[in-house]
Amino acid sequence: MLLALSACGSASDAGDGRVAATQASGAHGSATSDTRRLVPVEIVDTSGFGTPMVAFRLQVPRGWQTAGGVQWNDKAECYSHQARVTWAAVAPDNVSVYEMYPAFVWQVKGTELPVDPCPVEPFRSARELLEAVAMQARPNARVLDYSDWPEHAARAEQSARRHGQPPPAEVEQRFDAGRVLIGYEADGVDMREVLAVAVTFNRVKSNGNIVAGAGRVDAYRAPNGQLDMGLLDRIVGSIEENPEWAEPAVKRVQANVNHFYAEQLKQIQAWHARRMAEINAKGAADRAAIWSRATREVAAMRAQTYANTQATNDRIHARTIDGIYERNAYAGIHGGTVYSSIHEGSRVFQDNSRTSNVWNTDDPHAQPSNATELERIR
Repeated sequence: MLLALSACGSASDAGDGRVAATQASGAHGSATSDTRRLVPVEIVDTSGFGTPMVAFRLQVPRGWQTAGGVQWNDKAECYSHQARVTWAAVAPDNVSVYEMYPAFVWQVKGTELPVDPCPVEPFRSARELLEAVAMQARPNARVLDYSDWPEHAARAEQSARRHGQPPPAEVEQRFDAGRVLIGYEADGVDMREVLAVAVTFNRVKSNGNIVAGAGRVDAYRAPNGQLDMGLLDRIVGSIEENPEWAEPAVKRVQANVNHFYAEQLKQIQAWHARRMAEINAKGAADRAAIWSRATREVAAMRAQTYANTQATNDRIHARTIDGIYERNAYAGIHGGTVYSSIHEGSRVFQDNSRTSNVWNTDDPHAQPSNATELERIR
């Protein structure tokens, strides 16, 4: 299952906020984290555009150490994996940590399109996504509470309207946000952690495809009894995207997306051309076979028609000759044809021994020995 957490990268990634947070949480200090006063900090993209650019501004408790930034992967097929923000702020006690997980976009299972490169997941609500992220990040965690966060959803909608184009008429859009509280043990410490997310669901009316996107997942953890339940809300509420960074970042991602679909279209067209060539080649062979078979059948029908015509002509000719000679034709005893005048007897006999001896009679009782009465054939 590809979640926002798995998109953060491995522990060897330079500048990964999750690495700094993990390392810091391994060394337990005795100082109690003071979360009352917040100070401004910046999340910087150091490598995306040649010179460092501020990507986000936000506020964290005074004295907390920050690490991480923006990492680019232009070859990632799903656009949410191209500009990944992995960032953390660690308290002086080295246990309390705020983390920002990168964006995650997915197609809702059962509505997916095969041409869309983004992963397919079953999540249809912010709660389903958060609980899955929590269980993947903390496999032994217990879900203690969940609450909707309509204010966060409203902020996400306002940001989308402010920075992007309104959705087209054929797209239904909804926003969902929430927070989940979990408990678990880490290095012998009873921990509490709250994770929050705002998700945008876009449904295309014509085909039912639903694409969901979370700009980020925010997480804040601290020892049980020291979790400031309002801190995450204050940090999230302070986050502002720098438009001077966002504009070129969006253009870069869009260019990558356009390139991906252009290459995909080339592959589809190449496959189509190969397939049509195969079909045409097979069609040409089939058409040639059909033509050859039809030619043979027509030739056979013509030959049969000619033969039938000739046979009919022969019969007519024979009857004409018989009429001229005033004779009838009879089947001889050995397969030949025997002729007899129509003016002689109606019964014709042929000698069985001397076949040239043929005679007629009108005697209905005649039964000559060693002779066979012949049958008229025309």
